[in-house]
Amino acid sequence: MTAAVRRFAMFAALVVAVALPFAVGPYGHFILASALVYALVALSLNILIGMAGQISIGHAGFWALGAYGAGLAVAKVGAPFWVGVLAGGALAALAGAIVALPALRVQGHYLAIATLAFALFIQQALFEWEGLTGGRQGLFVPRPTIAGFEFKEDFEYYFVLLAVVIAAIWLTGNLRRSLTGRSLAALRMSPIAAQSVGVPRSRFIVLAFTLSALLTGVSGALYAHLIGHLSTEAFSLTVSLSFLSMAVIGGLDSRAGAVLGALFLALAPELLRELKDAQMVIYGLLLILCMRFLPGGLASLLRPRT
Repeated sequence: MTAAVRRFAMFAALVVAVALPFAVGPYGHFILASALVYALVALSLNILIGMAGQISIGHAGFWALGAYGAGLAVAKVGAPFWVGVLAGGALAALAGAIVALPALRVQGHYLAIATLAFALFIQQALFEWEGLTGGRQGLFVPRPTIAGFEFKEDFEYYFVLLAVVIAAIWLTGNLRRSLTGRSLAALRMSPIAAQSVGVPRSRFIVLAFTLSALLTGVSGALYAHLIGHLSTEAFSLTVSLSFLSMAVIGGLDSRAGAVLGALFLALAPELLRELKDAQMVIYGLLLILCMRFLPGGLASLLRPRT
């Protein structure tokens, strides 16, 4: 795909993204806003899995820390909206740096189990700490306010989320092309070869986890203001598995795949609502089929055939 075609495709996608909310109703605005929130998580997994080759099934923990960090900062401390978002992202990033420490010693399914344990611990801790988080009663989060303007409708908030996602897409693209991104790719392909030419594995693995957790925390913070009420049930193991499925189905090495995967995660529950408990079975089957027939995810369908 030439640079001119790529720029045209990006412009067309932006036009569609801006116009789409005008074609749907209030519930459609919520679905679209949710897709943008999920897109940030998918982009974070692009960094961790697609670039660095590190597995995680515990991103719901980072998401929860970002959501509760922002919610508490705004609802109980009285911090402005953007301060709350940054606080939630920073809290998740700190946790990401800590969770990265096992990744320096274990790999594969051992690392997956370590991240799973982290997510389960965070969910239980938030549930039990009733004095701070509200426990089973949950935590109410006010609608976002920027420069004195309150975004009361999801239609308005959608464009705030769209701006954040566009910035995140631009930043992750620059990261992939940077020396850091190339170092992460080298470590993913051959850690021994990368270290032999001076790439410090420990530093870059911790950096990958921290950046991925930061982006996921920002997503959680934005989600808190979208949903309005936080409950620990929204950050379960099922959510972590859904995030991983979203990233794989969309495409782990593609920013367009992150958006497609996010749309899938936002729309699938609505399309499969009648199946109830069988939804996870359908997700599993779709994941298996995607890995078998579309290893590059839905994003591979957008690439020209040669």
